[in-house]
Amino acid sequence: MAGRRRRERRRWAGIAVRGLGGLVPRKGRRLRLVRRAGYALGGLVVLVGICLWVVYTQVKVPPVSAAARAQASILYYRDGTPIAQVGRLNRVAVPLRAVPAHLRGAVLAAEDRGYYHEPVVSPTGLTRAVWAAVSGGARQGGSGIAQQYVKVAYLDPRQTLTRKVKELFIAVKLNRSRSKDWVLEQYLNTVYFGRGAYGVQAAAQAYFRKDVGALTPAESALLAGVIQAPSYLDPALGHTAQTQARWRYVIDGMMSTGVLPKGPRPAFPRVAPAHTDPLYGGQRGYLIERITSELRRRGFDDDAIYRRGLRVTTTLDRATQDEAPRAVADAVGGDKDIETGLASVRPGTGEILATYGGRDYLKHQYDNAFLADLPAGSSFHPFILATALQDGVGLRSVVDGSPLKDVRNDDDAKADAPNLLTAAANSYNTVFARLLLKTGASAAGRVGLPTRPAPPRIHAIDQAAAYAALADGRYAEPHIIARVTDSSGKTLLTVRPRVRRALSPGVAADVTFALGLGAKADAARRMLDTKAAGARPVLDTKAVGTRPVLDRPTAGAIGTTDANAAAWYCGYTPSVATAVGTYRASNRPLINRGDAPLREAADLPAAIWNAVMTTAVADRPVEDFPPPAWVGTTRRFATPTPSPTPPTSPPAARPYVPPRVPTRKKTVPESPRSVDPSDLRKSKEAKAGGSPSVKPGATP
Repeated sequence: MAGRRRRERRRWAGIAVRGLGGLVPRKGRRLRLVRRAGYALGGLVVLVGICLWVVYTQVKVPPVSAAARAQASILYYRDGTPIAQVGRLNRVAVPLRAVPAHLRGAVLAAEDRGYYHEPVVSPTGLTRAVWAAVSGGARQGGSGIAQQYVKVAYLDPRQTLTRKVKELFIAVKLNRSRSKDWVLEQYLNTVYFGRGAYGVQAAAQAYFRKDVGALTPAESALLAGVIQAPSYLDPALGHTAQTQARWRYVIDGMMSTGVLPKGPRPAFPRVAPAHTDPLYGGQRGYLIERITSELRRRGFDDDAIYRRGLRVTTTLDRATQDEAPRAVADAVGGDKDIETGLASVRPGTGEILATYGGRDYLKHQYDNAFLADLPAGSSFHPFILATALQDGVGLRSVVDGSPLKDVRNDDDAKADAPNLLTAAANSYNTVFARLLLKTGASAAGRVGLPTRPAPPRIHAIDQAAAYAALADGRYAEPHIIARVTDSSGKTLLTVRPRVRRALSPGVAADVTFALGLGAKADAARRMLDTKAAGARPVLDTKAVGTRPVLDRPTAGAIGTTDANAAAWYCGYTPSVATAVGTYRASNRPLINRGDAPLREAADLPAAIWNAVMTTAVADRPVEDFPPPAWVGTTRRFATPTPSPTPPTSPPAARPYVPPRVPTRKKTVPESPRSVDPSDLRKSKEAKAGGSPSVKPGATP
């Protein structure tokens, strides 16, 4: 039985093999397939080789003098008036023998460690860069010293596959016709180091105020490190941590390649101030930095910005920009400790109309409008209100405004249980502190602001863009560039606004209505008498004193902070939004009086805001905001109490009123009073006669 089963299994296995035999190629057939595949692959290789040979013979090495042709770029206001001309060539060529060995080694350690003993083209780096160009991924470097020199000297800066192929072939031809030392010398005299400096000699002067031959190894490592991203890695312009990390990478490379002996790293070098050129004086330096920074974000490298003759039209309004420093000077006066940041933005488009970064870029290169993050304080209230409205909490809702630990109002007695209209008009901190705990502030994230901690620290440009979104509920990413052309007029870039719906139109209208009440006291009284519930007073006229009023509808909020560390005024019309933040460079309180009202610190930014906005809307038609939508329902998170709030000031501060009782009763203990029998007899006779009783202590 077992033998028969084995025979059956063998029979079925034979049938299966014979059935699949047609799918298994025979030996001769397999050889023919391999031979044909070899012919095809060989033909493809030959074809690719022929194509590469044709391209190689067609690509010509341009004359070296092409590297010296450079055009300055011109930056313009929106009306075509020039702001500045950047890119005046600062270059002094030096022979390779004049460049210290440690500087040459530092550059090679940073950019191409295998320069002298590896092929001119890195196959892996080239493959990575070509794939990024084809797939549309992030740009990759992948270029050695020779390719970088070719790109700077002969080709345009656009990141395309065609340019990459040309770069490769020109680098190969240069490598065959020129020595490695010659290519390195040209590279060191051509590469851009930032600060308008091309070449190592100009860079040594710009960063260290010395000739290239006097540089130390630590200074050479810093210069070599900034080649990767000159304007970003300049230690005088911020990003110090990234700059030091890059410097350590170069120093370690110098040690690993034998340029420096192995051991402890030297001290990080100190650099000269970034800009001393009068071109950067006043506000112009801040504007140049903002414009060139955005150009880099949009794909233009430093070579294009400073050497290719770009014509950059910005969104800046010349009249508003000129008014900003005048308004600050008039408001601040001679107090040099007060720093101000300002930004004006067009709602719906995000166009930056004006900025103010500091008194003078040559003396203060920290841009207060884009870099200084100040505590938002009560200027964050509108975004808490917007979040509550989105959650269905209407403007007539009542919230407990009684005092909280570490949170106070200028007038706690009037903030016991107001509705949200009243709280927004008077900037009651305690109301919004409690509302924040109930609803959060998610609306802030939708208009480009951080949400943690709440209230967060905010830049003036972000405040302006966020308040602009309150005008109609659409958030537009702020930008300062409108259009870029080359020197012949060919358009290279047209910036289209990036706009998204952040708040519903109804929520935006209600927030604007609430903030408008704070700016228009008379309108607040009229509207709240008919719309808001209750008969409580709705607007503290003292608060209106800090709120500017233009000749048109406006909405805005003051921003007060703990200990008067900073102050804001942020407001908008339908066509312009402006945020002004002030603080002291010494970190002292803006108003150094313990009894100073919080809102008094906001007088300064409010005055600046009023002057700048008056100019910004001068040529704009008067527009009105949409009427309130009254979204949500009325909710009660507190019940008004008739009892007054305990006073916050000590009783000693009140005027002294002498008591009617003699003072000796307070200082001398009174002896127990003895009972006179005659008094008892008189009292009994009075009761018997029906005479009215006399209350103790009263005069009959």
